[in-house]
Amino acid sequence: MPRVHSNVEPAPEKPLRFIGKYEVRGELGHGGMAVVYRAHDPTLDREVAIKVLHPHLAQDPESRMRFEREARAAARLRHPNIVEVYEFSEGGTEASFMVTELIDGPTLRRFFEGREEIPAEIAAAIGVVLCDALMCAHSQGVVHRDVKPDNLMLAKGRLKLTDFGIAHVADQHEMTSTGQVLGSPAHMAPEQIEGSQVDARTDLFAAGTVLYLLATRRLPFDGPSTHSLLRKILDGDYPDPLRSAPTVGHRFAAIVSRSMARSPSDRYPDAAALREALLALCAEVGWDDPIKELDRYFADPDGVTEKVQSTLIVRLPALGLAARSRGDLREAMGYFNRALAIDPGNARVLSMVRSAARAHRRRRTLRSASIVGGAALASTLLGLALTTLIPKAPTPVTGAPTIDPVQRPLVMPPLRATETARPNLVPDVPVVVPRPPVRIPDRHGAAELVGAAPVRVLRDVRIVPNPRNLMYSIGSGGSFVPYSSADPPLHLPVGQRATIHFLSPGWEPLVWSEVIPPGTEALVVRPRLRALRAVGDTSTRAAGPP
Repeated sequence: MPRVHSNVEPAPEKPLRFIGKYEVRGELGHGGMAVVYRAHDPTLDREVAIKVLHPHLAQDPESRMRFEREARAAARLRHPNIVEVYEFSEGGTEASFMVTELIDGPTLRRFFEGREEIPAEIAAAIGVVLCDALMCAHSQGVVHRDVKPDNLMLAKGRLKLTDFGIAHVADQHEMTSTGQVLGSPAHMAPEQIEGSQVDARTDLFAAGTVLYLLATRRLPFDGPSTHSLLRKILDGDYPDPLRSAPTVGHRFAAIVSRSMARSPSDRYPDAAALREALLALCAEVGWDDPIKELDRYFADPDGVTEKVQSTLIVRLPALGLAARSRGDLREAMGYFNRALAIDPGNARVLSMVRSAARAHRRRRTLRSASIVGGAALASTLLGLALTTLIPKAPTPVTGAPTIDPVQRPLVMPPLRATETARPNLVPDVPVVVPRPPVRIPDRHGAAELVGAAPVRVLRDVRIVPNPRNLMYSIGSGGSFVPYSSADPPLHLPVGQRATIHFLSPGWEPLVWSEVIPPGTEALVVRPRLRALRAVGDTSTRAAGPP
């Protein structure tokens, strides 16, 4: 029968002067399971950290046994990115404690407090270091179970994974006694919440939440209560990383999404596979040694961030062109969209987007022509063969065979503008969406603040498109962002022409253009895209007003 804990708070613990041979010199932190002290080792004359279980847990034989087992496992780990365990208590000692190396640096969460933007490549480099530590732990059969920014600490510029064992002791003890799940809910994998078997992929889920948090500056799972938060984790309900921060790019978003897959079998098989994916992402900006770049970042965050952004502005369009030359338009658009998210006014990249769309249309046209022409030629040759072999019963074959509508090649027509512009109004003026100034370095290293000028009279404009799964951009140089019905209304200047581009796979691109009229109520824009038609499809579709 499970043991029931009383609601009586344990008596305050008396200050300690010595723990074994170690002289206690102050408290570093405490939690529900343990207290961490700073202490001095007189034998080796060095400062150490000591984690001590609370007395009410230390009196429980089961808790002591598990603590010792986890301490032994952590003590076997020798890795530059894992906090080293020097010693731990055994047997009948009065206190259950673990002596580790002392880290004076901040936690990763504390280091990034107040920082609004972290390049995805920096988050990926942190992920590489974390994977290195997890590979060492998993090779020894140790699953951390509590990977989070608070358990990643900086020691003289080097990132170290801490707190092996304590979270595991708390989790197992409470699961067998009260049925409660304790730990860090926002980073828990679904199998932890359900009390199912955990393995190395459980730590990969938590690593994905850390990567998401670093790059988007928000937790993937959140809610007004712990219950609602855990429910979102179990349902796999979290915002797409690209929606939370378009600057992270499609490659990083895909890595994070796979790491946080609901089922462990859908995640990366091990930390080494996740590490390889992160290394490939870093290689796109020329980082052959992400750990060295991460050291530079910790020494100069602002300087490295500006350097990464200037590098991406040059490299992303080149990667997009390379993907386009391979015929991978989806990959190319991913790079182009990230470039526009970082540098919204980059007209050169927007022209690449239009050029890629034109090339896509040409390839589709040539492909359809070759299919139809090839079919006609084959039909003619077949007719000649039949005429030669069976002269008494010639059966000439004419025309092309019928093409299955499902396999008909699609042709992407040019962008079409809706006829909604009103005459005798203000001439066409590029619309700039108000946004905070962004410091963008030029090719000479100088930087300037690029931002929108204040607008005197603005009107709310709400977009209600059909279909809903599309992307849109504002003006001729805007970045494409995914549409969401939860998005706030746009604020566009009255009396000026607004131009909005809409793109969606399988639908004709659309350009909506209209001079914003005065008014106090929100202006509702209802763009309706047309489905792409197959070659030879002569049917017409009614296009409603936008």
